[in-house]
Amino acid sequence: MGSKIEKLLIVAIAIVAILPYFFKVNNFESQNRVIKATKSSEIIDFVEYDINSTSQVYKLYGKKAEEIGDLWYLTNPKIVNSEIESLTSKRAISKGDNIEFIDDVKLVKVDGKKYSSQRAIYNIKTKIITTPNKFLISKEYDMVKGNGMKYNTSKQETKAKNVKATFKIKDR
Repeated sequence: MGSKIEKLLIVAIAIVAILPYFFKVNNFESQNRVIKATKSSEIIDFVEYDINSTSQVYKLYGKKAEEIGDLWYLTNPKIVNSEIESLTSKRAISKGDNIEFIDDVKLVKVDGKKYSSQRAIYNIKTKIITTPNKFLISKEYDMVKGNGMKYNTSKQETKAKNVKATFKIKDR
């Protein structure tokens, strides 16, 4: 076993290690940290259904949603409605009627046209998607590039600036 000195040394080391825990002073009044926004809700792997009196308006899927103040931060959001097969991105910020899709935004319409951009804002009430920066629209061999697109999903109208397009003309 060990000698009395070794046992006393082990006990002394243990006491020295434990003493700071008992003498720790907590001065909570001196900590003046201001937290402006605190997380109030978190949802994992969700589906949100927006239904009016006659039909389903849209479905919003997501991997994660965090509510901070009046904003919702979404991870891997996806919106589906009667005109849109899917509107997805890596992340989004939702406030009121607007959802701002950020990073690798992809829109697939029911007719097969694909839109891509780095940023898009979807207004839930007006069903208008706005891409303030560069965008690309493609379907098979057709491509349209431009800036500042506004796409009204209800009217199937697209408006944009600085448009350059390439179309493959079909032989009859």
